[in-house]
This record gives sequence, C-alpha cells and structure tokens, in this order.
Amino acid sequence: MNFSRSELLDYYYRDLYPELESLEKERKSLLRQLAFAALIVACAAFLIIQKTSAFGDLTLQISIGALILLGIVATWLTKGYKATFKQRVISRLIAKIAPSLRYDPAGRIPEVLFRMSALFPERFDRYEGSDLIEGEIDGVPIQMSHLRVAKESTDSRGRRHERTIFSGTFVVTEYHKHFKYTTKVVPDVAEKYFGVLGEWVQSQTSSKLVRMDSPAFEKVFKVFSDDPIEAHYLLTPNIMERLVQMKKRAKAPIFLSFRL
Repeated sequence: MNFSRSELLDYYYRDLYPELESLEKERKSLLRQLAFAALIVACAAFLIIQKTSAFGDLTLQISIGALILLGIVATWLTKGYKATFKQRVISRLIAKIAPSLRYDPAGRIPEVLFRMSALFPERFDRYEGSDLIEGEIDGVPIQMSHLRVAKESTDSRGRRHERTIFSGTFVVTEYHKHFKYTTKVVPDVAEKYFGVLGEWVQSQTSSKLVRMDSPAFEKVFKVFSDDPIEAHYLLTPNIMERLVQMKKRAKAPIFLSFRL
C-alpha cells in the first residue's frame, strides 16, 4: 500500500506521537536508574578497594568487575525498553505501511538461507539475528532481518578472539527472471585499494569474473558468475543503475547472490 507524505505525517502525529511521548518519559526514567546504578557500583568498588588496601592488578580487577556488573545491570534495564519500543512503535508502523508483512522482534533469517547465499563461505561459530520481517510485497515473497555472524579463534596465548564476518540487514526474496546459474555481486574492494593492480588480481584469482557495460557500476561492484551471458541477462542497465544509487544511499557494502 502506498502512502503520501501527508498521510504518513497524519498517522505519525495521530497514532505514533502519543506512544513516543510515553516512551520518552520511560527513557528518561531509565537514564536516571542507570545513573543511580552507576553511582552505587562506583561507590561499592571504591569501598572495596579502600577496605582491602588493593593496589596494582587487584585494583584493576576490581574496576573491571565493577564495569562488567554495570554492563549487566544496564542490559537488564534496557532490554524491556527495547522490546516495548519495538512492539508499540515498529510493529505498528510496519503493519500500517505494509499490512501483508509480519514483524517478529525476536525472529531472524534461518541459518540455512544465509549459507545458501554462498556470499560468505567462510566457517563461522556464532549466528545471531533479530527483527524478522516477512510476507509479500506486490505478490513477491520476502524475508529480512538483522544478522550478526562471527568466527571465533584462539591465539598462541590461549586468548579467544571474535571476528565479525557479517553484520547488517540480510534480505531473501524471489527474482522475476528465470535463471540456472549462480551469479554474485560484491563490493569492488580490491580495485578500490589497489587500482589497476587490484583489477588484475581479481581477474587472475577467479575465472568467473564478468565485465559489465556500466562504468559507474564497475567502480563500486564486481560480478562473478558461472555464466557471463546470464549475468548480463540478470543485471540489466536499469538494475545496475539502481544498485549504484542504493550503494550511495546506504553508505555501506552491498552484496547480492542470485541462486536457485
């Protein structure tokens, strides 16, 4: 359903604004509780250090423990507010704009669909997500959610590290054209940092690199496909132009995968 700017403004002031006013009061009350909790934790840590005559590493450990405790308290206090905001504002806004879509704050794109995209084939250990939106737009099925995918590793000293592989909005939908092969569109990182050398490296490291006809598109994306003809069939000049514009608006990396 399409809304004009005036209709959206009317809906905002009539239905959402009262909710936002109420939530703003809750937010300020929450900030006061957090400030009070921080004061209590800081005072408790100071008294412990004074009583135990702590110094050096022990002082550092007590300080770190106080920060961890404060983080736990902050997470506990803000969790309820975030859930309330999503339920009272985000879910109602989505239902108003697109009644065919369903919103699940705790839902996420199934892991199998993330793997099937083959955009990030690297092994990962952590798969988290939230804010699932699914349904149909103009008869086309669509799913989207926030995802964070990470890999854990251990260094030579036994310390654990976590590296984020993907963090952002992941969208799964159907394409209106028929195709048989896999085509991927990825950010042109190599050429951005290495210029002509980067382009040469890409061409040498993958026989599936496909040259496209749009210079503007080629500046920000690279296409890899099992079938170059099908890649040109899928990525029409209009699609490439829209992807370039989307990249400018998003100001973030964009990846696409056409797979059966």
